[in-house]
Amino acid sequence: MNRKEFIVTSTLAVLASTLVGCHRTRNFRFTKNQVIGCFGDSITAAKNGYVSMLQETYAKLEPEMGLRFLNYGQSSETVTGLTEEIHPGPRPYLFERLDNELDKEPIDVALFCYGINCGIYGEPSQKLFDGFKTGVYTFLEKMRQREIGTILLTPPPLALEAQIFDDTAHIDYYGYLNPYPKYDEEVLQIFKEIILQINHPSVLKKIDIHTPLLQRQMSCYDEDPIHPNATGHRLIANAIVKKLSV
Repeated sequence: MNRKEFIVTSTLAVLASTLVGCHRTRNFRFTKNQVIGCFGDSITAAKNGYVSMLQETYAKLEPEMGLRFLNYGQSSETVTGLTEEIHPGPRPYLFERLDNELDKEPIDVALFCYGINCGIYGEPSQKLFDGFKTGVYTFLEKMRQREIGTILLTPPPLALEAQIFDDTAHIDYYGYLNPYPKYDEEVLQIFKEIILQINHPSVLKKIDIHTPLLQRQMSCYDEDPIHPNATGHRLIANAIVKKLSV
């Protein structure tokens, strides 16, 4: 099945999942010896990033739990299957590898963090928003089929007040090096709301990391507006731990 065929099939899965009805996220706590698979793009994949910080934090706070956090982050990846014109080659598409990853080692909980690449840094459109929603629901349906609960993170922001890309005036198309100036306000904010409003039986928690990162962007970004620094990753890890403790 090629990428286009998979997206069409995924859209049908979304329509089917809406028949499940509303579902409120419940109080959730990790249990002993659970394996948490963390799926996302380069922000998740970052060496010594929030996934590593979660492992370290829970090992200190609750060593008796024996939790393991597996990092399945993939640089440049999306759940929409889209690629901007200036990107060097097609962006990786989660659903072309997801089943293989899940078959390698069983996981008990999935942690999902996508969005910043999924709008390919361009202008907003309903087609774009529907594509992101389809990607999120497709992930949740796959988790439901395997009886894996999911923690959804909102996309992180595009921190253009803190950092900008240099020498992009010559680029004619919007993309990761030359993002639409209102990409955060008009695209990522909508993606954030999609995550926070989704109802699905697989959802264990929905956690907003966009808002605190945006509020503290001057201290959380120092190389580019996409990738948080160590302070930003610590903020993400702390937000997850705090949300799961209430």
